[in-house]
Amino acid sequence: MSAGVRRFTGILNMMNSAYRSAFMALLLVSTAAAATPTPRNPKPFTIDKDEPTISPLDVQVDNSGASGPTFNTVHGHATSVISSFEGTSDFDTRSLGIGLIPPDTMGAVGRSQYVELINGSFSVYSKATGALVQPRITDSSFWRAAGGTSTGGDPRIMFDKRANRWLATGFGAPNSQLQIAVSETADATGPWHAAAFTGYAGFGFGAIADYQTLAVSGNSILIATNNFAPSTANGPNYFRGTTLNVLNKNLIFAAGGPTGFVKQLQTPFDHVTDNGYAIQGVNRSGGGSTANVVAASIYQSDNVAYTVNGAGTPGATQNASAYLGGTSFNSPLDARQPTTNGSARVASALDERISSSAHEVHGKIYFVQTVQALGTDHNVVRVTVYDKATKTVLSQTDIGGGPSNAFDYFQGSLAVNSAGQVVVGYNRSGDVSTGINGRISIFARSFNTNADGTLSSTSGEILIKQSLVSDYHNGSPEGFDPVNRQRWGDYSTVTVDPNDKSRFWVIGQFAREYNNAAGGHPGGSGFGRWGTFVAQIGVGAVPEPQSWALMIVGFGLVGGTLRRKRTLETVTA
Repeated sequence: MSAGVRRFTGILNMMNSAYRSAFMALLLVSTAAAATPTPRNPKPFTIDKDEPTISPLDVQVDNSGASGPTFNTVHGHATSVISSFEGTSDFDTRSLGIGLIPPDTMGAVGRSQYVELINGSFSVYSKATGALVQPRITDSSFWRAAGGTSTGGDPRIMFDKRANRWLATGFGAPNSQLQIAVSETADATGPWHAAAFTGYAGFGFGAIADYQTLAVSGNSILIATNNFAPSTANGPNYFRGTTLNVLNKNLIFAAGGPTGFVKQLQTPFDHVTDNGYAIQGVNRSGGGSTANVVAASIYQSDNVAYTVNGAGTPGATQNASAYLGGTSFNSPLDARQPTTNGSARVASALDERISSSAHEVHGKIYFVQTVQALGTDHNVVRVTVYDKATKTVLSQTDIGGGPSNAFDYFQGSLAVNSAGQVVVGYNRSGDVSTGINGRISIFARSFNTNADGTLSSTSGEILIKQSLVSDYHNGSPEGFDPVNRQRWGDYSTVTVDPNDKSRFWVIGQFAREYNNAAGGHPGGSGFGRWGTFVAQIGVGAVPEPQSWALMIVGFGLVGGTLRRKRTLETVTA
């Protein structure tokens, strides 16, 4: 396959619907992509959506082997781990009577608390100690207490500094419904208020508003979904396109709870219109009714961006999307990890979707995605910065890659503070040749933004948490190499401390001990064994730019338009 063709094998590589109900039979839909008005790197188009995994509950699970939160403090470098603690694990959710794979790792930092809302549970921790400040509850219990319904997962949570309150979203019941909840105060243990609305109605039966994303932009709140629906009752579910729900922020944070759902902007799956998939609203502080959206292209080896005018009003409209250009890529393959008898490429790296938050700071928009760099056999985490006004790429930085780097990098997320400092969290793993360091582990890196939009590295790789075992299984028994895709993700997140912009909080996923007697779980089933971990990263003062190898991408003509010069920077361990 040529470098200009993306091996796109998953518009919804990990569909997260119907976690609590019987899930649908696997559907594989293949269709050739129709040529767009200005074709760029056209590719065979395949929809390959994995069904959600409901892991069997093991009534014999002994939770004594799963340690509770631990807290440590490390000081020293300009960029360093200030504190860290373990979050919720698969064993913790099982103790609540729920077994779900993957966790959809999601958390956010507030004034005095860190809140983790994942598939299966809701937890509130003290920022000062890392200890739970109230007993952990199921995610459905959280939603019902707020006045909503049980949930099928896909949680997102944020702390809004201007409103001084928490904001959460997730599936409703049924999965055509979306739920949104807000806290009354900055205390996440206090009352919340929830409301539901139809995310995607489909044809009246079986519709799913899947893979919700969340952003706050000025006076609006953006919730986007990938849409599925059968054309006949009990028929197969097909991908139908995307929806961007544009809500009025003041109405969502109203005293009585969320109200006033303003506008739904739908993009059909028509092989012509390309507003992307797993679309991400761009977070922007301040006011105003203009919002930006970025997404991986649905048809090309590219990303797309567009603007929403009148965001937060009934008259909201979206402009035509623009391809960002940038360096071509292939879809990522499953990530390598050491295994009992060698190595295997089975840890799911999802696909090139922008799975975590995107951010706008000083007219520049930042996002991160997992791709396979052309000419390599390893996945990298690619950080892209583009100009909001012109929709041109200013810089791209690959974490990983290079001739001497044998690791796979995936599941990235980032946050940017008002000084243009960036922290990226991600997973890294490798095959048996990398030894113990090949275990799936959580890392972070920090950068500073230069005036031209390029990023200067301000740290090396910061190890946050190494997996406890070399071979992650999510359903196969220990003693055998895991086979086929092992579910991972589906996302991670980084958030800026509202009290101190030099502090970033990273949450990611790692592999815990084996679910068997040797791992401290007599009678364990061998399922799951994921864990989550939270770290507070301090970036210190803005440092001087450091040198690195630069590859000039140069000028190019795309659709008859001259693009600006861009740089692709590769940052290796």
